[in-house]
Amino acid sequence: MHTSKFILKEQLELFKFSPSEVLKGEWEKVYRKFSLQRAERLGNAFKGKVRIIFRTHDNETKVVDTTIWSANDDHISLKGGQSIPVRAILGIEF
Repeated sequence: MHTSKFILKEQLELFKFSPSEVLKGEWEKVYRKFSLQRAERLGNAFKGKVRIIFRTHDNETKVVDTTIWSANDDHISLKGGQSIPVRAILGIEF
């Protein structure tokens, strides 16, 4: 079982992300995409924050609370110019 460690958005640049897809099921990937689109609308319309759970290259699970400005099939862009590859995102909490 993995334990999640909260980090600050500014610490994202210190991490390398999982090189492979962290979700196995197609439904999980579809739901992640839907959640990222919803989070992007929340960030742009209301400056609302979400909790992003992601995996690093050394298989650690990290959590960051931040605003998503844009999301595409490959990366999400966060407030402050940081980004996370979609393949490393385990989930989004609102």
